Amino acid sequence: MESKDFVLVCDDNRPIANSLVFMLQSAGYRAQAVNSALDCVAVARRDTPALIIMDIMMPGMDGATASGLMQDVPEIEGVPVILLSAMPEDQVKVRAEDAGAAGYLLKPYRKDVLLGVVRNTILPRAALKQTA
Repeated sequence: MESKDFVLVCDDNRPIANSLVFMLQSAGYRAQAVNSALDCVAVARRDTPALIIMDIMMPGMDGATASGLMQDVPEIEGVPVILLSAMPEDQVKVRAEDAGAAGYLLKPYRKDVLLGVVRNTILPRAALKQTA
């Protein structure tokens, strides 16, 4: 089911995850929500998303740790991850950089900012695939 427009959302807060999925779908992306890092890895391995948006603070494995570990999973090692958090921006930025994430978003986020980050992350990768 690989698709250039499939975005996988991972947040243990179901209303936030559902809100993200709704915003993405209303902008024309295919989106699915999962509520744990382990579920995120399983779905990503099976369905190869174009992008993963993952909350940092989750029970069990946090999003930053999962993002770092996914770089070592052959099926998804090149999938960009955008980390999402309500933590202070300086902390989120450091966590995202340490995890090798493609970027980060701060909660609360605006829809236009979210969609801009998604578009700017997915489009360059799609262009690279077309030239390869």
